[in-house]
Order: sequence, then structure tokens, then C-alpha cells
Amino acid sequence: ERQRLGLTRAFLHNAPLLLLDEPTSNLDSLNEAVILKSLHEEREGKTVVLVSHRQSTMRIADTVHSVEHGRMS
Repeated sequence: ERQRLGLTRAFLHNAPLLLLDEPTSNLDSLNEAVILKSLHEEREGKTVVLVSHRQSTMRIADTVHSVEHGRMS
């Protein structure tokens, strides 16, 4: 619930840049899907930096960078 409210606030501010660190952590699959759908719909015209360990979350990204052994690829 808190994560959904935080994301809603970010969308309402209509900021051109969103920094999201694990926005779907500790969520069940239904709530994760709701948040990812909302993020996909609201990202138009924005730069979104998304940090996640979940492959399901990263599927909505246009570009994915990963860190392995201390190096970004």
C-alpha cells in the first residue's frame, strides 16, 4: 500500500525524472502487475531510472544496464 501511494505521488507531481529503487519489492504478483502497468502508462515523456533485481520489473525498460562483479555492462 505504501509503495503504491509513493508511486502515485510521483506521478501526480509529473516530474520529468523518476528515480525508483525496487518499486515492486515485497509486493504480491497482482500488485506488482498493477504498479508496472501504471509505470508503463505514465513514463511517456519522462526519464525513468529503475533499480531492480526482478526480471519481471526490468521487462518494461527500453534499456537495461547490469552490474556484475562491480562493473556496469
